[in-house]
Formats: sequence, C-alpha cells, structure tokens
Amino acid sequence: MRLVSPFLKHVLYPALHYTGVLRRTAPVGSYSVVNYHGVFPANYSSRDAFLDANLVQPAVFRRHLQFLKTHYNVIHPEGFLASIEQGKQLPPRAVLVTCDDGLLNTFTDMLPVLQSEGVACLFFVTAASCRDRPGMLWYEELYHLMRAQPRLAKDSQLPVEEGAGPHSSPNFQALWWSTVRRASQLDTTARANWMAQLRHRSGTAESFQPGPDSEPSLEPSSERRWRLLSISELKQLAEAGMTIGAHTSTHPVLSLCSGDEARREIQASKIDLERALGRRVWAFAYPFGNPATMGTRELRLAREAGFACAFLNVEDWDADGDDRFIIPRTHVSFDTTLPELAAHVSGLHLRLQRAGAR
Repeated sequence: MRLVSPFLKHVLYPALHYTGVLRRTAPVGSYSVVNYHGVFPANYSSRDAFLDANLVQPAVFRRHLQFLKTHYNVIHPEGFLASIEQGKQLPPRAVLVTCDDGLLNTFTDMLPVLQSEGVACLFFVTAASCRDRPGMLWYEELYHLMRAQPRLAKDSQLPVEEGAGPHSSPNFQALWWSTVRRASQLDTTARANWMAQLRHRSGTAESFQPGPDSEPSLEPSSERRWRLLSISELKQLAEAGMTIGAHTSTHPVLSLCSGDEARREIQASKIDLERALGRRVWAFAYPFGNPATMGTRELRLAREAGFACAFLNVEDWDADGDDRFIIPRTHVSFDTTLPELAAHVSGLHLRLQRAGAR
C-alpha cells in the first residue's frame, strides 16, 4: 500500500475504523478489489524487508478475510466475470480477493486460510508455472545475485536506461530497479541467457534456480517463499476452487518491451496457461501494474489477447481506457493495518486522494 501519511495511517483511519464510520462508507463504484502477493511461510526468517514487504503474515491475512466477510460481500471470481460479461448485478459492497505472482506459498500456506474461511481467490500467475521446475521470479533472483555480487549490476550487455547513466542510481534498491528496467528491454530468450551468465559469474553458494539435474539449494520455508508454483501445484490450486488468471510469461516491465515482445508476453501467457489447465483463462494482471510500468498500449494488447478484463495494482488510473481493462486494486503489504485496509476498501482513501489532487 503506497504513500499513506502517518496522520492518516495512525490517527484518522483508526479513529474512523473503530468508531464504525468506515463500515458505513460505500466503496467508490460498485465493488472493490483487494490484492495480495502471498503470505509468509511457517518458519521463514526474512532476509530483506524490501522484497518481503509484499507478503503478509497468515494470521493477518485471516483477520483481513474475516473483516471483509463481516462487513462486505466477498464475491467469487466467476461471479465477477458474470457481472462483466452478462451484466449480472453484484451485491452491494462487493469485494473481490486477488493475489499476484503465483509463489509456492500461495498453495502451501495461503490456500488453507482461504479454504477455512470459505473464500475463493483470483490468482494471477506467470507462464513459468506451466513447467515442472519453474524456479523463481527473475527480478527477485536478480536482487539476490546483486546483493551477493554488486558488480553484476555494472553490465555493459544491458541497454542504458533512457534519461539516466548506467550507474547513476543512489542506493542499492534503486540500482536494482534500474537494472530490472534495463533487462526488461531484452527479449525473453536474451534475458534468460543473461540471467544464466549472472548465475555463473556470481559464484554464490546458494542456487535460486534449478539446473537440469539439481534442485535449488533452499531450506523448505525459503523455497515456499521464493519458488513459483509448478504445473502440478497450479492444477491443485485450480481444483481447490480457485480461479487462475494470467500475469504475462516472464513478468517484465511491459512498457519497456518492444511492441512484438509485449504482445507475446501477454498473449502467450493466456495460451500456455489455458493449454496447461484445460480451462479458460479470462483475467489478466499487468506486472507491477502502475503508470510507471505500463500504458495504453498494454491495455490494448490485453483486450486483443482475448481477456475479459485486466487489473492494475493501483487504485486510480489517470488515463483513458476501457474500464474493464483498468480495474483498480488495493495493494496490501506487510505494514498495512486493518484500519488502513478498511479506509481503502471503503473508498475513503481514494476520495481523499482525488480531493487533494484538485
């Protein structure tokens, strides 16, 4: 969750939440969408708060679901689809629960919470989960490799980011993100080859990517944190009543891909997932999902690929587009408080944000 002032987060939102004001506030539009990126596996010890900030504790996730079930109408993803394609009316104060990236912990640690609370989630996964040995998200692996060997960022093989020198970033996270942006300009094969070279050059003792005859040397809890779902686990997630959506083939910064590569990333993910699952994949979520990483071209490509709708990872989109392909979501992170979540789902935060922009 982004850019919430301390006054709103720690004073105003708790006061409005605990006095019941937020529970009487209607969401902006006819529904709200809440987005997660997974939960912390049992016995996992966080190494880096920066990357782990996208995850929440299972107990916190359960409290969020219980709050939403008590004060809102949590809807099934297929009911959301029916509202889009058939015009079926959603219940008042409708909320859809989604989750991006398709990490293993969504199956091992998140699914049991969803099942015990009777909530269906729309999971957005990459086409890497169509494989038996999917490895991990390339940009998260890059983060670990650069942490172990910072000189890896000084790679002349990558395009220089427009408007910045190749080594001008002021801190590690900014340098890593600049490198992600530069690597996103490579096509899928070139980026995979580049990452293979980095693994070889890094000389790190721990492997985050399985080789042809080896497994990643990760502890079980770390594997659940970092590895992506395999095809077997993905099928079990779908068979458990969850809905699967597409999140591109490799999760690049789409706005930095060539037109052909962006089209392939979006279209191929739908085709590959439908072939692997034997069922329709009707929803798409833009990687990173904010105005800095996508634009109107990506909206058009998602529509042309045959998706029924597509989701952002922000609550507002200041650009023209088909509403079905710019569906806003509340991004929930590690430090999201329950009153803060309530303020976002109720629509109050967005109303304040828009009022402040006037």
